[in-house]
Amino acid sequence: MKLYHYTTFTNFCSIWIQQKLKFSEWTNCNDVFEREKIFKFTLGSKIYNGKECPPEAFRKFYLDVFEEIKRYKQVSFSKDYRDGIEGYASPMMWGHYARDYQRSGVCVELDTSKIKMPPKTIIYKKGVKYSKTLLATHVGGVDAEKYDAAQTFVENNINQLFFVKHYHWRYENEYRYLSKEPDAALDISDAITSVYVLGEDDITLQLVKRIIIDTQKISFLNVGGLKTLKLNPLNLYEIEELKEEMDYLNSHGGI
Repeated sequence: MKLYHYTTFTNFCSIWIQQKLKFSEWTNCNDVFEREKIFKFTLGSKIYNGKECPPEAFRKFYLDVFEEIKRYKQVSFSKDYRDGIEGYASPMMWGHYARDYQRSGVCVELDTSKIKMPPKTIIYKKGVKYSKTLLATHVGGVDAEKYDAAQTFVENNINQLFFVKHYHWRYENEYRYLSKEPDAALDISDAITSVYVLGEDDITLQLVKRIIIDTQKISFLNVGGLKTLKLNPLNLYEIEELKEEMDYLNSHGGI
């Protein structure tokens, strides 16, 4: 399966140098429901053996749940769209996630079969589902006074807490990797198949060419104007053509 990671040019430089994708904090999310994890817990919830939980015990459990949620981090991708649009060709994704101020960013295409997982790390991965109503997370069958009650609750509700978003975000067509390992990162050194740059920004295009010109496996695609939803590739740069162009640029003082 192919997945696409939209990012700024600055972040792309870091990704390319390290050949890794680091997991991000929830505070980086631009979806308020994701960032705050707003779910309806009530004091009347049946917590243990069908009994109502005392308010003070429930409050501690409630706070512990949100502390546990904060331990989880994510890496987000887009998939190919069902209507035939490739994952790299979403105008909204370019506008939301691949811009450095007024300069266009980069979209990295990955072969998921070649992504290397961090050793001895639990990784959850799946496509995000979109719901018109974010249902309250059911609280039940948990002993709120146990030391690991919050951890158990979050693990039992992984799908609802981390893989369901509101319907308004469906354009992201997201596939997500999730982990709570503090320094987790995906090794993508063998997984990058293409790097896409919008043709509207010649500076970014030239800089990307300079960074990865010696990597034979990369195709450089200058994606043309946003006249249709499915963007048409205008210029496919082969390695030899790039070398000739870069030799010319270097002989004339660079870019």
